[in-house]
Amino acid sequence: MDEYETEEFLKERGLGVLGLSKGGEAYTIPIAFAYDDEGGRCVFRFLMSEGSMKRQFVAETDVACLTAYEWRRKDEWKSVVVRGQIRPVSDDDLAQVAALFSDVGEESALEVFNSPISEYETVWYELDISEITARGRFPGVKERSM
Repeated sequence: MDEYETEEFLKERGLGVLGLSKGGEAYTIPIAFAYDDEGGRCVFRFLMSEGSMKRQFVAETDVACLTAYEWRRKDEWKSVVVRGQIRPVSDDDLAQVAALFSDVGEESALEVFNSPISEYETVWYELDISEITARGRFPGVKERSM
């Protein structure tokens, strides 16, 4: 996939798996994200309780990894792996991040929580992209690292 195809895929996908690590232990979670091509980042809305595993792992992670993919059948698939530093979004950036994220449409994903969303703390994070790898087996898709 070329750079344009990769960016469009990230903008359209909006769902992936985020990998975090702490002391040599890995933790992955399915997550909604928004891709900010101008800022070179992906943004996430974490809903966390007091003893949240996400809270523990994100605080210790040096380099996070986000994987977004599409699979139709064994000879038609594509994936994008994004790596970089993850950190809380600055207060000055919250309005822009919320606007980016509003297109993701995560409301249906939030139904999996057994408690009202108001019982969770909302924390915004960004993954500052340092590396993107895109691969695919769709007709016309070429493997590429950026």
